Amino acid sequence: MEDAHRRVPMMEGTAGRHRVGSFGFPGEKIVGEQGVIAQLGRDSSLNVFFGRGRRVRLADGTEWRIKSVTSGRHIVPIIRSEAGTIATSGPLYAKRSYGINGKDYGLTLIPTGKAGWGRPAHWVLQRHETEIASVTQESITAHEPIPVAAAVMAFTLITHGIPGEADLMPKRD
Repeated sequence: MEDAHRRVPMMEGTAGRHRVGSFGFPGEKIVGEQGVIAQLGRDSSLNVFFGRGRRVRLADGTEWRIKSVTSGRHIVPIIRSEAGTIATSGPLYAKRSYGINGKDYGLTLIPTGKAGWGRPAHWVLQRHETEIASVTQESITAHEPIPVAAAVMAFTLITHGIPGEADLMPKRD
């Protein structure tokens, strides 16, 4: 029998993030072309970085939490299951650019377009130099199958970033 921790749930095509309600579970759903991919609990920086974590339930019933750990001088989001860590993230040496790593993959999430107030409106998820997905605040379009954990982590990083990541940028004297 395949170990649930080793099996990496994948998604492809376009999936959107939809608000369900303010109270109770779920607070949001990620819905793809094949139906519900994941249900997500209430979203807040306090839950992810300092609280019990954001609850995630996959379509097959698997439960995850988006929590955080310290990495150097940063507090970074991770996705954990009962079996252990599913995905980790961390800042890259450019503002609002991140690494997303799982047991069998390593991806980068980088901004490519600006919206109002200097916030990025569009990101790409890359494996090495190849763009494998296009991501906005509301949706993700995977050009090839990607791990569901990477999509969930991308939405988390786009929404909350990493506390203190501005320290990575060079300072003017």
